[in-house]
Amino acid sequence: MRIGLTRNAAGISVAVVAVVVLAVTAGTASAQPPVTGTSVSTFSESIADEPFRCEDELYEQTVSGHTVVHFTYFPDTGAIRFHDVTHLEVVAVPLDGTGTTYTGHGWFSDTETIKSVKAGELLIEQDTDFDHLVARGSDGSSVRSSFHAHFTMNANGELSVQFEKTRDVCA
Repeated sequence: MRIGLTRNAAGISVAVVAVVVLAVTAGTASAQPPVTGTSVSTFSESIADEPFRCEDELYEQTVSGHTVVHFTYFPDTGAIRFHDVTHLEVVAVPLDGTGTTYTGHGWFSDTETIKSVKAGELLIEQDTDFDHLVARGSDGSSVRSSFHAHFTMNANGELSVQFEKTRDVCA
């Protein structure tokens, strides 16, 4: 399980941002200042029947935290910059009651820049995602997990950069 438990909420936030930007920019004139928006929310959720990082057995995972979503829209160019960052606390208990219980914290972020080029015929995009988790087991073990992904669509509509890096340290 990737720690991006609220990625669905982030996806909904992107859709809301898009609707807000379209509503705010209807009929904008040139030389307009950027349109910005920020929302802050908290969450708490439980997930069962999935293994925790570095483990094969199934866990009940309780996650809580807060998310900040910010966007900046540039009416003159149609460009938008979106940033979502979430900080969380996690407690993972084996479903069968045996094994290691983990407590930890983590964060993830998503940063996107989207621009219109070629007279609006093409969208170019950069997207960067980070996930990071550190947890300590009741038996003294530890888990460190990190994930980094990035892609860039260039002005020719081609994917020019794409990578994903995952590193799990289970000690």
